[in-house]
Amino acid sequence: MKRLIYVLMAAILVICYIACKKTLYKDPLGQLSTDVNYVTADDAKKAVTAAYAPAAGNNWCCTYIQPGYMHWVLGNVASDDTEKGGESGSDQLYAQQVQLFNIPADNDATRFAYQISYVGVRRANLVLENIPNITMDENLKARYIGEAKFLRAWYYFNLVKAFGDVPLVVSSKFESYDMTRAPKEEVWVQIVKDLTEAEAVLPKASDYPATDHGRATQGAAQAYLGKAYLYMKDFAKAEEWFGKVISSNEYELSSDYLEMFLRAGETSKEHIFQVKFLNDQGAQPANNNNIGTTFGSRARSGWGFNLPTQDFVDAFEPGDPRLEQTVYKNGDIMPDGLVANVGNSTTGYLAKKYYVPEYERVQGSLQAGRDDIYMRLGKVYLWYAEAANEIGKTSEALFYLNKIRERARQGNNAVLPDVTVTDKDALRQAIWKEQRVEFGQEYERFFELVRQGRAGKILRAYAAKYNTAKGEGFRDGVNEIFPIPQTEISLSNGKVVQNPGY
Repeated sequence: MKRLIYVLMAAILVICYIACKKTLYKDPLGQLSTDVNYVTADDAKKAVTAAYAPAAGNNWCCTYIQPGYMHWVLGNVASDDTEKGGESGSDQLYAQQVQLFNIPADNDATRFAYQISYVGVRRANLVLENIPNITMDENLKARYIGEAKFLRAWYYFNLVKAFGDVPLVVSSKFESYDMTRAPKEEVWVQIVKDLTEAEAVLPKASDYPATDHGRATQGAAQAYLGKAYLYMKDFAKAEEWFGKVISSNEYELSSDYLEMFLRAGETSKEHIFQVKFLNDQGAQPANNNNIGTTFGSRARSGWGFNLPTQDFVDAFEPGDPRLEQTVYKNGDIMPDGLVANVGNSTTGYLAKKYYVPEYERVQGSLQAGRDDIYMRLGKVYLWYAEAANEIGKTSEALFYLNKIRERARQGNNAVLPDVTVTDKDALRQAIWKEQRVEFGQEYERFFELVRQGRAGKILRAYAAKYNTAKGEGFRDGVNEIFPIPQTEISLSNGKVVQNPGY
């Protein structure tokens, strides 16, 4: 049974689909008072748990905290890997706007992502300001503080990659709209500081009891330090921190690629950071993860969003077993033995990593308690390979690239031969190609294209190849980041300014 399941659920549920921006920024009814309630170790635990909760907001509705950060829209639909889907073009119009890069400042996906991230930042700030004053076990206190620093860094990571310069709020006395936007370089400095301090005190994954599975670990802080340095193009530091994750021997590649995305694989040794959901309290949407419904076939009670593109399917090499474990089409045999029906999917595909088998349904619902997996060792290996290649460690880069291909071939040595190229540019292209298929539909693609400096080129080429408006409107120097929500600009009375081009 899952344990890190946000003991403040009753309080959290009152944060619903609220039009008023100021109301969204309020902590929920029953919040811990900074004047009275930060007294006991139990208060501290509740406060830290509340800081995790905004990470579970992953959709426009039906989440612990709603609305939330729609990684599937900003990371998948904005890229060449995924079409929006749904009933029609106007179904969840904000996702269509992102797909076409015709994004107004009141776009819901960008607004929800921005707002829920700052809810998380505020809750982490409250922990950091109040828990030091509680009389409790000092080791546990240090761990809680480390968790809060990790979470603040995680929320800021999501903000800076999506919006660039953002208000840097490190005190609960201020809201994001009280401050001007800090240069993204300053935000990265704060992210690195928080992660470095968290890494020094957080336990290893193996040191946590099963009841605390899902909490931030030393390995999670190390992995996100590597990713932060990768985004900052400090490849030597990225190689160092990803290397620490690998050398810790805390994690290992799952032998079953698909299983690690199913409920049976939620405790996989490959997972480094994941957001947990209930799966044992009935079919209530507030308890479970709505992504299974969102991505599910409309022929099977789903909503039919997040459609893998033909271009994504064609990126897999012949015989790559990961293709059939990442997407499915009509007639495929699914993990529960059913014959697939993708409903009205216009691409002919749906995302298999998020398929909810019959045996995972809770009281018939597709909203089973599947965890969201954000960091895993497979990603670390390929990001390590990329960083190592950039600093001239060709042998190391090839080794970890080929470790991923070895796992991917799943015993069939007739497919996915080892990569042997040693030219830096050619190896970089091989690593990027491998990342696309290994990370497929896991919310990385658009941000990876931006990080690699080729988003415009790739997306406009996609539009030309398929004679589609998707990607055609991408403007270099503008669409690498998303618009600041107009509500924030209005609330700030001009202190927060819009991104160029919006």
